[in-house]
Amino acid sequence: MEYKDYYKILGVDKTASSDNIKKAYRKLARKYHPDVNPNDKTAESKFKELQEAYDVLKDEKKRKEYDELGPNYFNFKNAGAGAGGGPTQGEYYYDYTGGGPSGFTFNTGGGAGFNFEDIFSDLFSRSGRKQGPAKGNDLSAALEISVIESVKGTERIININGDKIKVKIPAGIANGGKIKVSGKGSPGLNGGPSGDLYINIAVLSDNIFERKGNDIYVNKKIKLTEAVLGAKVEVPTVDGKIMLTIPAGTQNGAKFRVPKKGATDMQAKKSGDLIVIIQVEVPSNIAEKIKKIFMELSKEGI
Repeated sequence: MEYKDYYKILGVDKTASSDNIKKAYRKLARKYHPDVNPNDKTAESKFKELQEAYDVLKDEKKRKEYDELGPNYFNFKNAGAGAGGGPTQGEYYYDYTGGGPSGFTFNTGGGAGFNFEDIFSDLFSRSGRKQGPAKGNDLSAALEISVIESVKGTERIININGDKIKVKIPAGIANGGKIKVSGKGSPGLNGGPSGDLYINIAVLSDNIFERKGNDIYVNKKIKLTEAVLGAKVEVPTVDGKIMLTIPAGTQNGAKFRVPKKGATDMQAKKSGDLIVIIQVEVPSNIAEKIKKIFMELSKEGI
């Protein structure tokens, strides 16, 4: 993620006191506030940038992390927590708190909106409005899980700004899926509720399994004689090992489908399959008598 100089954004030195940071933010926020600049996308973008910078620099712990990590701060936040992690329009996400049919919620857009600091009270007073309770910002986090964990489900402990949160990973969640943990975002303002935490799931392939949609892929090496003559071989699945019948004359790269041995779709509740890809091993050291047999076979056009 691109490095953002929060001190430069607020127009202060790195040695600036908390009061000076607050004053700088207050001055610029008044200038670029959406109420002062209606329908101005540039001002709105600048206001968001100011809000992001102030959110870090006003917090002693966050500011220390930002100063110590430098450009690596954003890589750290990308792998952990960051602001504005709500779902995009039209996304299905899994609500960890169970809010919705079968645990799912559908987002129709709109977002959580802005939350304003109490330092704008004078601005709101001038406009004849009074600030009420406001929901805190949503946060986002990234979490990597294995193929088996995505199929079976699991529990993980994640650290969000020093707060350890236990997260239940539902069985069947796919790569790119989202989990919502209600109330674990930033604190609300003036008695408003806390924001939510959205966890983005990445399903990682390993040296055995690869997941594509709800199907699970596995490579199986077999001997040349097994490919030619046929055999029964042991194949790993997410539920344990099974015996697979390899018919005589099986070609390298052949695929065998084992029904309902993949992941179960979280929405349709339909199970995927296990796809076994055959890799025929050709021996590198072949005895002379075996070579003679193959030479005879080659004469027969085999």
